[in-house]
Amino acid sequence: MNTTNSPRLLTDTELARLDALLESISPEESMTLEELDGFYAALACCTEQVPMDEYLPLVIGLEDGASVPESAEIDELRKLLDIHWLAVVGQLYEAEGFAPVLSYDEQGTAQGNAWAIGFLRGMAIRPDAWAALDDDEDAVDILEPMMRLAEEIEPGDDEPGEAIPEAERAAVIEAMFDSVMDIHQFFRVQRERNLAPSTQRRPGGKVGRNDPCPCGSGKKYKLCCGAGQPA
Repeated sequence: MNTTNSPRLLTDTELARLDALLESISPEESMTLEELDGFYAALACCTEQVPMDEYLPLVIGLEDGASVPESAEIDELRKLLDIHWLAVVGQLYEAEGFAPVLSYDEQGTAQGNAWAIGFLRGMAIRPDAWAALDDDEDAVDILEPMMRLAEEIEPGDDEPGEAIPEAERAAVIEAMFDSVMDIHQFFRVQRERNLAPSTQRRPGGKVGRNDPCPCGSGKKYKLCCGAGQPA
């Protein structure tokens, strides 16, 4: 994604409306706003594009195979999701000013569990696309903050959840967001290669000197792989 303008963030009023829509559509099964934000961060890091029609049933808590109903509420939800999705993608692309959406308790403390769970659910949409993290020795612990926060309230079948000391929580949450930025950078080259628009070739397989270069660089052929070739 190439952008020269900062992404538009949802206003507080729009965030509250998005949260209300999610809760009204499926109070028990839909994602919370915080979980959705983590989910979107994972999709934004992924090297494969996941269309909204594929993930929306998960976001609003429908059973597997169920179709999304048509309604004014769903239409409004889609519009708000579009804006928030572009904001998450844009912030991660710019690699500065990332503003995750967290919920806070009465003491003004963020727990971070729902955000971590959302991120891991986003990874699960395209598990094979994340395999490179397991194969890289330098990235072996990159998911540790997310796993720690998620397992605190959703432990595995064989192990009880391990409480995070409140004195450590803020540092764990900060480490999680640092990991997200590292993951986004880790997949940058592969993601941009996979998601680059397909190039147009002339009939017969010939590439014009002013056509986009087939390598996917975005430059004209004559300024890239065709440099030095006769006109």
